[in-house]
Amino acid sequence: MTGAIPDLARVRAFLRHWCDAEVALDRLEVSHLSVGPDGPRRALYEGPGPGGQMLRLIAQRMEAGEGRRLEAELNHLWPGAPAVAGFVRPAIYAPELHVLFQVFPADRRLAALARAVDGGAMAPVLEAALAARTGHARVADVAVHVVRYKPERKCVLRYDLTWAGGAAPSRPAVVYAKVARRAKFERTRHILGRIRAADDGLGFELPEPLGTLPELCMEFFSHLPGVPLSTLVAADAFPRLCERAAASLLHFHTVPVTLGWERGVAANVAKVTDRAAEFAILFPGERQRIAALRRDLRARLGAMRPSRLRLTHGDFQGDNILIDGARLGLVDLEDCAMGDPADDVGSNWAQLTWHTLEAGTRTPIPNLGRQAFLAAYLGRTDAETAARVPTYAAMRCFLYAFQRLRHPQDSARYEHAEAMLRACEHVLAEGLP
Repeated sequence: MTGAIPDLARVRAFLRHWCDAEVALDRLEVSHLSVGPDGPRRALYEGPGPGGQMLRLIAQRMEAGEGRRLEAELNHLWPGAPAVAGFVRPAIYAPELHVLFQVFPADRRLAALARAVDGGAMAPVLEAALAARTGHARVADVAVHVVRYKPERKCVLRYDLTWAGGAAPSRPAVVYAKVARRAKFERTRHILGRIRAADDGLGFELPEPLGTLPELCMEFFSHLPGVPLSTLVAADAFPRLCERAAASLLHFHTVPVTLGWERGVAANVAKVTDRAAEFAILFPGERQRIAALRRDLRARLGAMRPSRLRLTHGDFQGDNILIDGARLGLVDLEDCAMGDPADDVGSNWAQLTWHTLEAGTRTPIPNLGRQAFLAAYLGRTDAETAARVPTYAAMRCFLYAFQRLRHPQDSARYEHAEAMLRACEHVLAEGLP
C-alpha cells in the first residue's frame, strides 16, 4: 500500500486510548526506520515504560484486512496477557492510520520472543541447556536484558543467572542468547561452533557455543568480557589496538573452515542497488548524487577479478571487537560467509573514517587508528586483496551513510550522511589516503 508511517504526534494520540497513564507516550521516539518503495514502511518506537522497562513498539503500514487479521492472530497467542505492563493487548490495529502496532515482545516473525524474555519460563530451559557443564545445578532466578532488537529479524538477549547453592566455576553468571527467524536460525546455528573448532585460538577470542533450542529458534553462547573497540577512539592506545585488530583479522581470514554459503560480488551489487533506492527516498535532495554513486560502485564491483573465497565476518567493525586487557574478542558472527577478505577491511575502515570525521580537529587519535589498521592489514596481505580494498571501502562508506538516516533521533543525521557520502566519493576518485 502507498503512504508512509504517520507522524509521531498522531501515533502518540492514537496509542493514548490503548494504554494507562503510566506509559510515558510523550517520551516515545522513533529509533529506527525500514524503507519501502513509497517511503518509510516500518518503524521501531522506543521509550521509557512502566517499572523501569524499555517500551518498544513496531509500527507497520498495512491495509485494514491484513491488519485486522494479524491483530487477531497475535492477540490469540497471548489471550488476556498484555505484552508489556500498561498496554491492554499485544497487537493493536489503527484503521485511521493504516498501521499495525505490535507491543514488544509481540513480533509476528519471532513467535518465541515472548517466552524468551520471560525469566521464569526460561529458568528450566537454561537449566537443561547448561546441565552438562553445571552438574545439573538449579537456576534460582533469571534476569533478562534486551541487548539488540531488530524487529521481525532477531533479538539478542543477556540472561543474568542466580544459581541455587551459589556461584561456582562451572555455573555461568551470564549467558547470551539469540532468537531469530527460522530460516536464519537454521543457517547460522552452527557457525560459531564450526569456526571455533577450526580456529587455532591465536587470533580473536570467540564466544563459546552453549547449545541451541530449535523449537524456539534460539542459540545460546557464553559471555565474552571486554569493551567495544569503538568506545576507545579517544584512548592513547587506540592506534595500537587497531593495528592488533588488523593482525587478528588477517588470521581470521585464514581459518580453515568452509561455510555452505557465499557473499560474493553479485550479493554486494544487489545490496548497493537496493540500499540506493531506499537511500534516495530518505535523502531526496541528493537523489542524483546517490544514483551516480550507485552506478560507479556497481561498475567497480562488477569489474573486479574474482577473488578466492575465504572466511569473512560480514560486519567487521569496532562495535563487534571487544577489548579485555591484552585480549581481543570478536562477536556477532552470524553473518559469516565465504567471501572477499577485502570487504571486512573496507567495513572497518568505513567506521574508522566515521570516527575520524566525528572527531574533526579535536583529536588525531581516530585517524591514527584508521591509518594503523589499514597499514597493518595491507602490509601483511597479498597484492590482489590489497587492490580490492578501496572499492569495498567506498561501498561501505556509502552503506554507512544510508544507515545514518535510518535513526530519526539523530538530529545531525543528514550532516553525517553527507560526510560519509563525501568520503565515498573521495575514495572512488583518489583511492585510500
